[in-house]
Amino acid sequence: MLSAFDLDFFDGGQRRRVALGAGWDVRFEGVGPVRGFRWNKGDRSFPGWYYAVTTGGHVGYESWLERDRLILLDFASDVAGIASQPFWLHWRDGEERRRHAPDYFVRLADGRARVVDVRAEDQVDERTAEAFAATERACSAVGWEFVHVGAPDPVFMANVRWLARYRHGRCGREVGVAERLLEVFRQPGPLRAGAEEAGDVLRVLPVLFHLLWTGALRTDLGGALLGSGTVVHTSDGMAVGPLRDSRGHGLVRPRPGTRGEGSQMRRLSRPAAIGVGERVRFAGQLRAVLAVSARAVTLSDEDSSPQEVPLAMLLGDESFEVLSSPVRMPLPPVSLLEALPEHAREKALWWEGHILEVLHGTDPAAAGDDAGPRAEYDPARHSLTARERAKAAELTAAGYRVSVSTVGNFRRRYQAEGLLGLADRRPVRKRPRFGTVDDAVVEAMRKAIKEVEDDSTRTGTYIIWRTGEILQEEGEAVELPSQATLYRLLAKLLQGNSPVSGTARNRRSRAHGAKAPFGQWTVFAPGEVMQIDSTPLDVLVRLDDGVLGKVELTGMIDVATRTVTAAVLRPSTKSVDASVLLARTVTPELMRPGWVDALRMSRSVLPYRRLLDIDERLEHAGAKPVIVPEMIVCDHGMVFISRNFKASCRFLEIDFQPTHKASPFQKGHVEKMLDSVGTVFAQFVAGYTGRSTDHRGRNLDKRPLWSLPELQELLDEWLVATWQNREHDGLRDPLHPGRSFTPNEKYAALVEACGYVSVALSAEDYIELLPSVWRAVNDYGIRIKRRTYDGPGLIRRQHSGVTEKKGLWEIHHDPYDISRIWVRNHHGDGEWIEATWKHLRHTPVPFGELAWDHAAQGLPQGTEEEIAEAAADLLTRAHAGPEEAAESKPKRRTRREKRVVARTKAAPPVPKPSPAPHTLPEPEPPQAEDEEPLAKVIPLGLFDPLANPWKTR
Repeated sequence: MLSAFDLDFFDGGQRRRVALGAGWDVRFEGVGPVRGFRWNKGDRSFPGWYYAVTTGGHVGYESWLERDRLILLDFASDVAGIASQPFWLHWRDGEERRRHAPDYFVRLADGRARVVDVRAEDQVDERTAEAFAATERACSAVGWEFVHVGAPDPVFMANVRWLARYRHGRCGREVGVAERLLEVFRQPGPLRAGAEEAGDVLRVLPVLFHLLWTGALRTDLGGALLGSGTVVHTSDGMAVGPLRDSRGHGLVRPRPGTRGEGSQMRRLSRPAAIGVGERVRFAGQLRAVLAVSARAVTLSDEDSSPQEVPLAMLLGDESFEVLSSPVRMPLPPVSLLEALPEHAREKALWWEGHILEVLHGTDPAAAGDDAGPRAEYDPARHSLTARERAKAAELTAAGYRVSVSTVGNFRRRYQAEGLLGLADRRPVRKRPRFGTVDDAVVEAMRKAIKEVEDDSTRTGTYIIWRTGEILQEEGEAVELPSQATLYRLLAKLLQGNSPVSGTARNRRSRAHGAKAPFGQWTVFAPGEVMQIDSTPLDVLVRLDDGVLGKVELTGMIDVATRTVTAAVLRPSTKSVDASVLLARTVTPELMRPGWVDALRMSRSVLPYRRLLDIDERLEHAGAKPVIVPEMIVCDHGMVFISRNFKASCRFLEIDFQPTHKASPFQKGHVEKMLDSVGTVFAQFVAGYTGRSTDHRGRNLDKRPLWSLPELQELLDEWLVATWQNREHDGLRDPLHPGRSFTPNEKYAALVEACGYVSVALSAEDYIELLPSVWRAVNDYGIRIKRRTYDGPGLIRRQHSGVTEKKGLWEIHHDPYDISRIWVRNHHGDGEWIEATWKHLRHTPVPFGELAWDHAAQGLPQGTEEEIAEAAADLLTRAHAGPEEAAESKPKRRTRREKRVVARTKAAPPVPKPSPAPHTLPEPEPPQAEDEEPLAKVIPLGLFDPLANPWKTR
């Protein structure tokens, strides 16, 4: 048996193929996947990477069914290692060579190995079943376990999926809260009440859910969805409520006290109805139903008298089956009458009265409720056929010339279809969609249209010509119809799509759109699903040396609340920009000089005071929530699928989910957000160009244009002032659909059920996320992009010891804050040495070197009117453009040199979230005599990542 199978896997980056007997002892929980994931357009499965706390890294999955099982593996207490697609198993099936790659290799805590294949039961065909059987034989030969699992119990899976959001160590950071929770739930009690007893639920709930994930607290996860009344207890407490059988997962043992899938809800199904006269199978014999009561059914018996059988006994019999049941006619489509002409409806109503009299003997138009049937239509005296003859004679005498068979036909149609059966449906009769055009011509024109989906724009004349060419190429002896008929055919085939003479962009968008119904992500927690994307911003800005250019906008949006957690402008987006965007997402947006006080978080609908007790960084924050991503959805742009971005996601313990290729609708929320920025914000900004050259105005380069740092400041203010306070049509209460919420309101509502979890990046963490360059350390310091940095701890004019980099030193810098850099000490233990820009305190330009905040004491509460006025003033300033300044004579450079230098040097400022311990002297802001200040502005010191953001006051 061992020689019948081969293992093909990666070992230390090298591909190996060995016999099963020689490779069974390999630690497959640490190998890489043997095949790559595919995101082909139109595929129904979504591959991605799940961050497993069991392994401390990303584990791949090929579908969300596999992702669910991966979550269960991560949840299991006896699992110590997981690997995705660990090896190819090769064997021979007769003369055919077969191979199969199992989905997961699992190493258990006791050292045993388990191979897992995930496939829904209805998706297992004969060939797949053979592969599973061969895999099971191979596993048995080397002492491994093999399991095939399908879809888990939906209730249990939904609860574990919720707890998985709190699997990270950051959720259990509050040791004191955890101790209080263990003390509170030593006696079983309701979840919400216990959380409130332990403290503020915003702080307590993440810790509580983390303890449920780790097993320190327990509850029944399979009985019902988690809620406020869910009974929670510790391991030494006693659960209340009826106990259920524990059948386990069939894959992993559930955590003690959860009862897993053994307490799953029964699958509901509607039993067949049992009525008198029906035939059933009972006790292996065919019986007829003679009587039915609430407790028993009377069945006939060929050999003896009828038998009364209790319902419990009848339904519990394994052979019981209802063999025949009366079929009810479908409800007639009465609404189709509205599509008929008026005269057709009137004639149908006229016939209905006569047919009802034939059927029941009573004329519905007769006056009086007790008017009896006429003698010739009395059902007690005349048969149905006789009544039909009487009605035909009556109508003929009235001049309608109706035969008996006509009356009978109308009567049968009325009984089968109702009123619609009496109507003349010839005016709305279905006709062939394409008339008399041959099917070969239709198919050839479809192919011609398909050919130009990604090609340049053509006209209808070309499509008709190409249709004829395709027919000739395929040897179809079909005569083309007239030109008019072909143009009508083309119009029908293009109905609902972009015309072939339209823009290539619209045509591609229509052609590559969703072919199946849109799915729906069930998202109920901030950060559960976040989407990221980039797009050109249709605004001209002034780069260095006065060069004009357009920039790219990269943004991230939270699906649950529609909050734009971060958005940055860059001349061209790089992978490091996406990585730094993650750091901005988990840090607060600080107030800036000139922002009205109504934009402070303390004056918003966000629970500021309660959040401030958990995260001190929010003291000077604007009214935009801080959200930690659990899953990031992106496209296949090089920026997002780069190794740098995936490494950042792994560092922050974030699941990584690419969409299918050419499927922008799968991240429609961020696509819509970026489009809204272009319509709601960009068109009000000076230098707006429109979405194409056809929409661009004249002489834009001669108008006042914003610089890149200034435009970034305007965008940041607009997101806080307008976007976060703007009602979103997608944020509606299902019970009150007339009410829509703003992103801030939705976050305030959801955080009550989810709690607040912050990511405090340590000094080393934050610096490691930044991009790196390699430079020499000279006597004057370090020069980067014509800026000189210096610091007292620099090791000057020395070889770094890194031979691969020719003795240069590793330097990390923030592309959004040029105030300082950090140099790794290669001569020491790898600690960071800080160097500051030499002209930082002498250059009064908005380079983002200062973090500003507003005083919060003694100020009135914000109002919607203040926010609205701030938003309106923002758009007014953005439209006016910057004030003209005296320009120095530029250097003599070519146009190409100017553009290259400008795009290389551009770096917008982004103030960092943590307040620095050292502050600069307070400046005296100029005040106009007839104006009052918006708020007292106190400049903070430079952002210092080495400062502890969790220090106590």
